[in-house]
Amino acid sequence: MAELTSLADAYDLERVREAPARGRDAMAQVAAYEERTKTHPGRRHWSLADQNDPGDTGPAEVLDGDLDRWKRLKSGPNRGMWRMVGFRPGDYEARAGEDQTWQQLAYHYGPLTEADSEGR
Repeated sequence: MAELTSLADAYDLERVREAPARGRDAMAQVAAYEERTKTHPGRRHWSLADQNDPGDTGPAEVLDGDLDRWKRLKSGPNRGMWRMVGFRPGDYEARAGEDQTWQQLAYHYGPLTEADSEGR
């Protein structure tokens, strides 16, 4: 099965390369989402515009635009928020080490795709 399209992959797509420079980042996010839905129709995907938190019936883990894994917190004071799995200071921006709401996660790190049980 095809790998998920990352944002880096999306920047290499012709339609993204041909987009005006000011809109290239947004176009890459849209293109990555569209490619993922096309190549992995059996998985759930969310674009940056999907601001409704899927809640407890949603996925336990998602992959972001860079294919980093995020896990939904099931307990504690930040229950329902999302934490990057394997966050290492210095390898990621500081904000990625903070627990994120669904809206923050989708906006800053989308598109999002339900993680499969194999880890990609």
